[in-house]
Amino acid sequence: MQNKKIVVLGSEVLPLGMKLAGVSESHTVKDKEDAERRMNAMLDRDDVGIIVISQGVAESITDRRTRYRIDNSLDPLVVSVADYNEKEGGEDTLRRLILRAVGVDILQDRTKS
Repeated sequence: MQNKKIVVLGSEVLPLGMKLAGVSESHTVKDKEDAERRMNAMLDRDDVGIIVISQGVAESITDRRTRYRIDNSLDPLVVSVADYNEKEGGEDTLRRLILRAVGVDILQDRTKS
């Protein structure tokens, strides 16, 4: 079994913080084009298991093909997190991530049938 890396993409604060926390590979994104280029490169790599991307950088990616790849990728798994100055919207992001990975909506009311 191959060990896979966690890679971080974000503005200045998130990659630096993750690097200090022990993540071996992090990239500071300069602009929208840089974000799309780096994200596609990470999605193409066989040694990447998880891509952590800041919400702001994720929202800046508007290319439809790249968005489709991000939204449908399970290997590597793409996780969007709030950066230092971003408002956290994690519940919905986590809900969608679990739904995509497991196929079960964790907040769906199962008593109504």
